[in-house]
Amino acid sequence: MNQVSRMKDADPGRPEPEIGSATGAEIWPGAELPAFDSAIFAPRATRYLLVIPVINEGERIRNQLRQLHGLRIPLDVAIADGGSTDGSLEPGFLQECGVRALLTRRGPGRLSAQLRMAYAWGLAEGYDGILTVDGNGKDGLEALPRFIEALEAGFDYVQGSRYRKGGEAINTPLDRRIGGRLLHAPLLSLASGNRLTDTTNGFRAYSRRYLADPRVAPFRACFRDYSLLFYLSARAGQLGYRVTEVPVRRAYPASGPTPTKMGGAGAKIALMGELFRSALGGYHPPAARGLAGIGAPEAGSDPEPVPRFWPWILALVFLLILASRLAGILDAPDIWHDEGMLMANLPLPSVLAAFQHLPYFAQAAPPGYLILASGVMTLAGEHAITGLRLLSLAGSLGAAAVLALTLRRTGGAVVAPVALALMFLSPFGVRYGIEIKQYAFEILATCLMLAATLRAVRRPDRSGLAILAGAGLGLLLFSFTAPVLFAALAAAAALQLLVEGRLRTDGVRRLGLLFAALMAAAGAWHLGVTKPVTVAQFRYFSFVYDLGYLRLPFIDDGEGITVSSFARIMLGMFDPFYRFASEYHAARPVAVITVLLLAIGILMPLRRGLLLPTFGLALLIGLPVLSHAGFYPVLYSRHFILMQPVLAILLATGLLSVFAWIAGAAGMARPAGTMRLVAAFVVLQGGIAMHAGFHQEKQQLSEALAVIAANAAEPDPLIYVAPAAQPNMLYVAPDFGTRIGYGPGAFDHDFHKRSKTSDIATDYPREVAAHREIWLLETLIYDLDNVAAELEPLAAAFGPCTEMYRSGSSRDLGYTLAYRCRAPD
Repeated sequence: MNQVSRMKDADPGRPEPEIGSATGAEIWPGAELPAFDSAIFAPRATRYLLVIPVINEGERIRNQLRQLHGLRIPLDVAIADGGSTDGSLEPGFLQECGVRALLTRRGPGRLSAQLRMAYAWGLAEGYDGILTVDGNGKDGLEALPRFIEALEAGFDYVQGSRYRKGGEAINTPLDRRIGGRLLHAPLLSLASGNRLTDTTNGFRAYSRRYLADPRVAPFRACFRDYSLLFYLSARAGQLGYRVTEVPVRRAYPASGPTPTKMGGAGAKIALMGELFRSALGGYHPPAARGLAGIGAPEAGSDPEPVPRFWPWILALVFLLILASRLAGILDAPDIWHDEGMLMANLPLPSVLAAFQHLPYFAQAAPPGYLILASGVMTLAGEHAITGLRLLSLAGSLGAAAVLALTLRRTGGAVVAPVALALMFLSPFGVRYGIEIKQYAFEILATCLMLAATLRAVRRPDRSGLAILAGAGLGLLLFSFTAPVLFAALAAAAALQLLVEGRLRTDGVRRLGLLFAALMAAAGAWHLGVTKPVTVAQFRYFSFVYDLGYLRLPFIDDGEGITVSSFARIMLGMFDPFYRFASEYHAARPVAVITVLLLAIGILMPLRRGLLLPTFGLALLIGLPVLSHAGFYPVLYSRHFILMQPVLAILLATGLLSVFAWIAGAAGMARPAGTMRLVAAFVVLQGGIAMHAGFHQEKQQLSEALAVIAANAAEPDPLIYVAPAAQPNMLYVAPDFGTRIGYGPGAFDHDFHKRSKTSDIATDYPREVAAHREIWLLETLIYDLDNVAAELEPLAAAFGPCTEMYRSGSSRDLGYTLAYRCRAPD
């Protein structure tokens, strides 16, 4: 129980004050308040309460109260005393100055504890709004009517600013000016979504509905020092409350010590910690805490923030994902070069072979995918290509479902359709959503790991940790980049928990141990499995990487990968013109727009949660560092596929912010206007996806063989299959023609092609003698001049060569060519 205050030296001619004490729950339901005593000198007389927090302010508070009494402003006044011992708050004097109540904190805490005590008391007394001014005499009380006018006008948070037009900043210390204007105000402005100029100023006002909102919950014991002021500055804008500033005067003494209760360097460091924690959502009520930092802007008055048609938009996205991939499967019956090289190693002779080096074409894939693909290939028989493409389609749909469910459970239901459209309805998403490679399942494993991390950080109980461990095992099986993802997620989770002040709880300790175990297992897995099975492919990528990726036109010969090219290759994942006008990278205008949206998508969610923005930043910074060090050579956009889920979410968040701004500028009703723009975006992306599905890049070897069959002079034509076409030709009309220069193992250990047309007379003497014409089948040709050198030995042996078939281009999968060489009839 709280102690009852003993009021001394009261004037017997005045009414006796009502003296007592109360617990937090008695004052306001669920409030966590310090023990305090109350002395009530008068009944409530006005709509608004002025709270003045003090502790040992001496003559400063007494002069301030005399001045306030003389202004006759219609405000009840309550003193929130932190335990003054200087006699400045003598009850008789307070009554003379018209003070209604003296509330004296007896429990732990500092300024924020005093404010919690006074604000809860004010709400319990029925005030419509509460104003606050420091009790050290620095503030111009003549500004109080401006706060009342703003509350009367419907504003919920009114901040006094000495830097607004009409305000005065007198003798402000340089460190206060620099810290307030360059750090404090910008950070809380970013967190709030409103431009605030003087957030270190305690001269402010709040509406009753703002302080009483359970999503604000200001009466919690976590607010002890200055954090409540910082938190309330940021939270109003986040919840859609009306925010404004009014000009005020704040004057420091021209000489002598600065009136302040801040301590030395340690106190200022702690203050900075409270500032960042407030800006980053660390003080949000647990029910409103957005771990992922995503979701629609919280609205203070919208009863139905998501229109009724919204689930249909999500259903449309899934339908478009399915339709675009089926279109791609039907439009591209031929396999691609990379697919043929991997399929040459399937089906596996045993499950153990999935954990060993593959024998042909320097190929590698995660063991989990190899086991699945091997099983499908065995079951599908002659329909192996279709079966494996449908396997990738299933992986894509699974990843989309996991991501949508994750976003819904983390408050990002509105983000889900936009993120899925960016990720799965881009040309890149369509292509790699049906490719016979591990990419769809790598995305699925990444989404599962992200979902499990969010679940474990929110509730680090046994089931949450078990789910995380299972997702980690899945990531090891289906992705070569598990160590990178584990490290990035662990860093993001640690920062989120640090901001929330939960790092030292038992459940979080177990979570930390599990992440440490996962990273240790990933390290052992990398050394024991990943490195041995990828060594040949890694050497090939490193060989090409060292030369510079010359097929990308924005990289000069020998230049290698630059920061700009790195970003443009990465952002090709979201380019709507990928392969059509942008080749295999994002066009410069698209890259610039995407970077801006990413910046918005990273900054906007910070006020609601750190985990996703931090995870995205860790990958954006970490992968370039690994690439520059030679640990992760970057050649194609697909090498960034591990980043696609988190980047899609951040891009979607940025895009939603832009849509909300456009809707507001156009006078559209919110949030329905934003949702209509999102629906239009999904339809547009769907059109792009369907176009990509019906125009898949393909090597058209079956068409080339049809031309050969129609024009060959012999029923069993002699076909020299160039090395780049050899993997595909294992599966395209395998019984047609006599093929030479053909077979697995077309690359030696130095990755130079073995077969040469100049050697056909010695390598294939019987085949050459038995035929009077020869066909050259080439694919992946980017420089036609190279073909002329290949044709010279064939022309010498059989006669002039004529081009009979050409498809593709130098910016797609290159040209597919068929030449006939024979002597004139």
